[in-house]
Amino acid sequence: MKQQDLQVYSVWVPILWSDGKVSIPQATKRFTDGRVSHYWDQNKDLVREYSRVLRIEGPAWDVYLLFDRGAEWKDQAPTPIYWMDRLGLENGTPFDGSKLGKRVQELVDSPKVDPGNSQ
Repeated sequence: MKQQDLQVYSVWVPILWSDGKVSIPQATKRFTDGRVSHYWDQNKDLVREYSRVLRIEGPAWDVYLLFDRGAEWKDQAPTPIYWMDRLGLENGTPFDGSKLGKRVQELVDSPKVDPGNSQ
């Protein structure tokens, strides 16, 4: 059963020589689920911001960030509650699709909090 209470943001950035905007249509075919929204970050703004948030040296790319339901980008980027990377970053957790899937399922299954009822 597909979980509707899930949103995925795939942000494409030009890091490698092959990462031009023209390669995006082919790359997005990997993620065809309707809950996935694709974005192009030409100036690498998100990469720089998440390098700061995650406290890593160099660009934060090829990272998988999980946020709770209440996460919003206001004055600053929200801090993920869990993240993995494919690059061996110093503060990261090595990517493992099975473990990431379990963490996503835990978030989806967690009770929803009604912000108007904070007793």
